[in-house]
Amino acid sequence: MSDAVTVIGLGCELDRLFAGQPPAVPIPGPPGREDMRDLFDAIGGPIRGGSSEIVVVGDWLPPETLERVRTIRSLLQTDRVAIHITDLPPLAASVLAALTAALSPFAVSAGALAGAIDQIADELLVLAWTGSVAGLRHPAVSLMHHARSALPWSSFAVGLQPESFVQPTSVDAEQLPLAPPEDPIELLVAPEEDADLDWIVDVVAPALGGVGIRQIPPTLHGAEWWGTTRLAEMVGVPTSIEALAAVVLPRSVSPCLWCGEPIAAPPCPFCGDAASESSAARMQRSQALVTGTLASAAKEDDGGD
Repeated sequence: MSDAVTVIGLGCELDRLFAGQPPAVPIPGPPGREDMRDLFDAIGGPIRGGSSEIVVVGDWLPPETLERVRTIRSLLQTDRVAIHITDLPPLAASVLAALTAALSPFAVSAGALAGAIDQIADELLVLAWTGSVAGLRHPAVSLMHHARSALPWSSFAVGLQPESFVQPTSVDAEQLPLAPPEDPIELLVAPEEDADLDWIVDVVAPALGGVGIRQIPPTLHGAEWWGTTRLAEMVGVPTSIEALAAVVLPRSVSPCLWCGEPIAAPPCPFCGDAASESSAARMQRSQALVTGTLASAAKEDDGGD
């Protein structure tokens, strides 16, 4: 990629997934009012160094988190900060930020990379083992499963993508909507202390075609997102960044008509412009509006004399 890009993950806890990949900058957060100076430096440093920046923000963070990022972007007076809000759960959001950073050398521009984040997210397998679904918001939970959550021995398999489901772990493995992926993956597992890792090793991994498992510490925000501390978050991570790049990154780009950033399609993730008119045409239209406003004001003044 011709221009440098820095990926910052707010609510994220992973810098990279595989050795040798460009790292993301995780900020587990959420940053409070007293952290504004540190957040300003984290976002402003790469910009002052000439880098474009992509900030991935979990939508489960407090609303003021996003407001503070937007405030800092305004204070920096730059259009080189793209903000991407993700509804993925905490582990998957961390993986998304790390993968976005890893893909930066393969993208033709920062705009092409920022515009592909939704496609990157869609390539992830997102699952969980939970001891309860009583506090689960996504996907929808039946009354029977809510009632079953009250039993001390209950546990559930929960899937978000590529297919959403909630099923007791006692069902046969064949009943779980899991199948080997087309491209190789590694299963990243972030279990809380009471999670049933045996079920993941004996049922989930074989159902996915015998994938490898990598265990990492539980995430800071996972229990709150899933509504239980009896939890193991799971994300299927592509093992070939080159293959992922071929699937998600655009091959052709054209300059944004407003800021000039090479993008695959509007709206531009940096300046937000989705208009089809050229910069010159927009300038002419703005000048016409200003001229018209001044003329109206002058006419009102003449009428008042």
